[in-house]
Amino acid sequence: MGSRYWYYFLMLRRAYQQYENHVKIEISMKDIVNLFYCTQRNAKIILNKLMEKNLIEFTPGRGRGNRSTILFLQHFNECLRKRIEKLLNENEINKAMELVKEFGGGTDVEDYFIKRITHFFGYNKIQTNQDELELLRFPIFRPITTVDPSQIFFDFDAHLVTQVFNTLVTYNASSESFEGCLAHAWESNEDKTQWLFFLHKQVKFHNGKEFTAKDVQKNIQRLEHSPHKWLVEDIIDVELKSKYSLLIKLKNPNHLFLHFVSYSPMSIVDTSKSYGGFAQYPIGTGPFKFEKIQSNVCELVAFDAYFQSRPHLDKVEIIKMSEDLKESLGDWGKIVMDTGEIEVPHHSNLKATQAAFSGTNILSLNTRIGPLQNEKFREYICQIIDREELTKLGDPRLRPAYGFILYGQECKESERKSLYSNKEFLKTMGYHGESLRLTTYERHVLDAKLIQKTFNEYGIHLEIKIEDWSTIQKGEHVSQTDIFLYEGTPNEGIVSVFDLLFYQEGFIYPLLTDELKLKIKAYVKRITSQDNSYKRLLKYFELENFLISKGIVIFLVHKKVDVSYDLTLEGVSINPRMWIDFDKLWYKNETL
Repeated sequence: MGSRYWYYFLMLRRAYQQYENHVKIEISMKDIVNLFYCTQRNAKIILNKLMEKNLIEFTPGRGRGNRSTILFLQHFNECLRKRIEKLLNENEINKAMELVKEFGGGTDVEDYFIKRITHFFGYNKIQTNQDELELLRFPIFRPITTVDPSQIFFDFDAHLVTQVFNTLVTYNASSESFEGCLAHAWESNEDKTQWLFFLHKQVKFHNGKEFTAKDVQKNIQRLEHSPHKWLVEDIIDVELKSKYSLLIKLKNPNHLFLHFVSYSPMSIVDTSKSYGGFAQYPIGTGPFKFEKIQSNVCELVAFDAYFQSRPHLDKVEIIKMSEDLKESLGDWGKIVMDTGEIEVPHHSNLKATQAAFSGTNILSLNTRIGPLQNEKFREYICQIIDREELTKLGDPRLRPAYGFILYGQECKESERKSLYSNKEFLKTMGYHGESLRLTTYERHVLDAKLIQKTFNEYGIHLEIKIEDWSTIQKGEHVSQTDIFLYEGTPNEGIVSVFDLLFYQEGFIYPLLTDELKLKIKAYVKRITSQDNSYKRLLKYFELENFLISKGIVIFLVHKKVDVSYDLTLEGVSINPRMWIDFDKLWYKNETL
């Protein structure tokens, strides 16, 4: 029976829950129509469905003045509990919670739900007919928007991509060196315009298809038509030297090209398949493969034929939880990434670790429309921002930010104290009292309101528009907003800074004039063509200074991430995306 009919039964049974089962109750069709808020025809269809499922017996009244009768075959709490149990077994934890909120408040079903939640997350062993499987189930507090490497923008989406897909090489941030992945060796010419890669043999995609050099070529072609196309714009040719080797030729020298090919959007997928949302998700070569993927749940299973080391865990289930559940989390063995969506409780029986830097809150200003087209007005807005006040809003804010990276160039906060404002002064910068729109997520509301308060103090009207993860990148929101407030996460090195600037459906590139886009590209070209790492860093700071001086972005505060996890969980380390690689995790259940 469809979930909707369960809902109708619960509505009906709750209205008459003072009656025991198998007791005839007089009722009119008008009562039922009003309860279900539907037509009489639809009410009859619903009643017939409930009878088919042996939930009720219904006898329609015959003739004028004869009332219908209904007889219930299941108790209200019994039915509600069965439905809750079914939803939890299907990992539909949020739907179960909604039912409890609507129908189960103050009942023993609510107690049952909380007890199930207490043991729902964490480590479990599942006995199957053939084997014993080790499962890790943990919550997140943001939706999954895409798992297509060529489309990823948000950090958790990118993290899932790194668990399921591989790149040609990987960057080891600890040793600051590159390691082989799908490619076991590589070399380049002296000016870094030609890169030759040698691939591992007999690597399999999750569907059993063999990975070859042709797949790399097709993935590069695929990126040419994606929001990440800037990554491959400089490639003029991909020459297949053999089944397991290929030569990539570039227009210009690129000393950072290994950073490019190790970047998660350049992960290799099986291009023989077509992908539409989560209905047909991409197929990779990584340690895990998708078993189920929706916006609120992701199930990963270990890929036994993985060409590197098979994961220790057999399955990982990731479930998006509502903030309404935070009071019900309890003291459960788990792994939790606290990225600021809610205040996650910490317990003494959990290990805790912290990554000092996870990202930077940023304002992007629209240089294409409205008063923010005026460069002096953008510069003025940058100066009135009080970063110290923003840090006082508390965790996960870490410290004031003056660049993408933690050790970025700093300016003096005292400079803002000498600023003044009046209508005539603002008019000289092209502002005539218009209402500016700031678009952001729910998780940044406190920051947005403080910025709004500051703007008001300086005579600038600011309207706050809250969007969710799935709608904020829609064209009309991007083109019509004046300011974006979001968290920039350049955690895969300098190439991820470039991606923040060039991602075509992001929060910077669509707000740039064509002139500014060309200037930024010129800065990046100077960075990638520089062979000396120290001089390259200086040129990077020149780019950052340009972004600041032109009022393209305003850096606010650096952020941190906290991780709590079960005492018996081993292999926990925070990767560059500020998440945990699932293939390294294992449970130490035995002791000497």
